[in-house]
Amino acid sequence: MVRWYNIFFIALAQYLAVVFVLTNPDIWWKTLKNIDLHFIVFASLFSISAGYLINSFYDAEKDLINRPQRTVHEKIMRQSTALRLYFLFNTIAVLMALSASLNVFIFFSAYIFALWFYSHKLKRITFLGNISAAILTIFPFFAIFIYYKLDSLVIFTYVSFVLLLIFLREILKDIISLKGDLVTGYNTIPATIGIGKTKALMLIFGFLGFIPVSLVYYARGLSGISIYLVSGMAALLFSLGLLITAKEKPHFEWLNHLYRFLIIFGIAGLILFSL
Repeated sequence: MVRWYNIFFIALAQYLAVVFVLTNPDIWWKTLKNIDLHFIVFASLFSISAGYLINSFYDAEKDLINRPQRTVHEKIMRQSTALRLYFLFNTIAVLMALSASLNVFIFFSAYIFALWFYSHKLKRITFLGNISAAILTIFPFFAIFIYYKLDSLVIFTYVSFVLLLIFLREILKDIISLKGDLVTGYNTIPATIGIGKTKALMLIFGFLGFIPVSLVYYARGLSGISIYLVSGMAALLFSLGLLITAKEKPHFEWLNHLYRFLIIFGIAGLILFSL
């Protein structure tokens, strides 16, 4: 129910952002000795874990259709136990956030509410559900930015490219789970306009990736991060080419894995900000 591999990469991304973007990489050990940084990261991990639990709670009927074997295993944990863990994880998250600063506490309180509101209401709304899922996935970064008072447009532009990848993957996941969405009444993009028009929409959004890539290249020139982004855009265009020919569920599942790799690829790119 809690996707630990996703949580691991979010924590890794936060640490990489602090070491290679927000502070001097040469003093990385001193940076990691800041206990507030670890409070923020673990507040992120516990709040995201709670978000997965409440999302699984509301999606129980749909998941039983889309992935019956996996859902049966998850039902070993009673829903009441999952809800207790949900409240426990959120409590730990806000206490850790408060230990870092009042601003971070307010941020995570709002984030926890947003995760619940997404699972309860937003995810059933066409398009809004996808964009809110993408934003909430990347939102823990902003806790780091608030604490370190980041005001760099370059990093926000870079994050927007990763956000675009997450958004495209969220739409792709809706294509994969279309059967369950139709049965349970989720008004996702594929359920509303069909797979063909959804693929066309993904192509349009995919080409929007040229905007952050061009802006970072303009700001940084021929640097490590701009070259990295150009490579990421090339991989995105390759995935869009595969999307055009994709017809069966296994094709979309393979593309889902590819987008997951591209997101991890984007997280790793934070290392190049200091070059």
